[in-house]
Amino acid sequence: MRILAIAAEAAPYVKVGGLADVAGMLPRQLARMGARVDLLLPGYRSVLLQGHPFEPAGEVEFPYHGRTARVRLLRMHLEDGLTVTLVDEPAAFGREGVYDDPVTKEGYRDNPERFAFFSRAAAEVAVRELPDVVHVHDSHGALVPGMLRVVVPHRLLRAPVTVLTIHNLAHQMQCPPEVLFAVGFPRELFFPLGPLEFHGHGNFLKAGIWFSDAITTVSERYAHEIQDGELGCGLDGLLRTRRGDLLGILNGIDTSVWDPARDPLLPANYDVNDLSGKRVCREELLRAAHLHAPDQVPVIGMVGRLADQKGLDVFAAAAGRLAELPVRFTILGSGQEKYHRLMNDLARWRPDKFSVYLGFHDELAHRIEAGADFFLMPSRFEPCGLNQMYSMRYGTLPIVRRTGGLADTVRDVEEAPADGTGLAFAAPDADALIGKVHSAIRLHRNEPLRREVQRRAMTQDFSGERQARRYLELFEHLLRRRGS
Repeated sequence: MRILAIAAEAAPYVKVGGLADVAGMLPRQLARMGARVDLLLPGYRSVLLQGHPFEPAGEVEFPYHGRTARVRLLRMHLEDGLTVTLVDEPAAFGREGVYDDPVTKEGYRDNPERFAFFSRAAAEVAVRELPDVVHVHDSHGALVPGMLRVVVPHRLLRAPVTVLTIHNLAHQMQCPPEVLFAVGFPRELFFPLGPLEFHGHGNFLKAGIWFSDAITTVSERYAHEIQDGELGCGLDGLLRTRRGDLLGILNGIDTSVWDPARDPLLPANYDVNDLSGKRVCREELLRAAHLHAPDQVPVIGMVGRLADQKGLDVFAAAAGRLAELPVRFTILGSGQEKYHRLMNDLARWRPDKFSVYLGFHDELAHRIEAGADFFLMPSRFEPCGLNQMYSMRYGTLPIVRRTGGLADTVRDVEEAPADGTGLAFAAPDADALIGKVHSAIRLHRNEPLRREVQRRAMTQDFSGERQARRYLELFEHLLRRRGS
């Protein structure tokens, strides 16, 4: 099976968020299972400067704004069956930032033009390479399925099946309709309720939902949630019409990177059969965070984006009361300025309770996952979430709001004593969050039960192999349905 995977970011080459972890790992897993996968990325300056052995792989050309655009491709061969190809267009991607200007901290105003151009180049790669499957991630490449249907179909010797994976429906890439016309979409497709129009604007993600053979989300629950008005972001009606082609496939994690038994970033390693190294990790985390916590006082970690979506407003409303409880918090992240101020204020107000690092720090993220006793994720919505899976693998019990992928992966031990793997609360409010922190304190003091819940959590299968198998099954089903 030949697969063309298209994404705006993929680890380890370029990473802004969780999309990169999945888009980087899934192609590797599919290749290990026998598929031939080409991962197509924009040729960002940061990637080109990393020194990877990319080599020229020819050009693609296409009409663009009344001229012929010629775009160089660069390719690197990795393990058997896996290549990485860059769309090398300096005007679009030869910049310091990926999505945002590092000076202004705001998104580039021409992001729609940049990723429409990338998508048009990707469609030409599909014409040239003849994949069986084209798999696009999120809005950045969501125009490609439509291009293969209505812009270049006459040049395809055979049409590939197309799959769009929605990592976050809120990020849709709206644009003036002229952006879509410039890359070849016919104007007659832009009409109210049509495939390209969204309240007078173009919409990359709507086009992808309309034209893809199948749509996946990154958890089963999120696939249902986005068909409802609250989390449907204006596209719930269209998604309901495609419900027969919409399914949730839970993200996996890279267990070669996130493995407490082999993690080189930890001060001590451990596994489910011997947790003595976790105690060392806890002591070292507390030392580095300048916190003191006796054994009976739980350490709660938080790592991620400091934003409304992540429930930071709920945490802010609870922070005053949390400071009075016998707990310690170690927090790593960056995001909205108001939450930067909140975290700094908490660390100054109660340095005995809150340790804060604002920014990105991969080693510290691993050390928090290993050294904390619990991991808090109070998200208002969460398409999948990866940190709760990392936490469980590291024996750090998650405290999550019951939404999206958090609901699919964490079973509340108070509701399901025999198979619980963490703690979960339903309402996105301070009282519910504080209630579960009280539960965490009780669970932490009940060492036999805590050890049993840790054992269950650490033996859950959230591997990338499991996710890749589900995608191979989907691709094979679509190819059989098409008769390929």
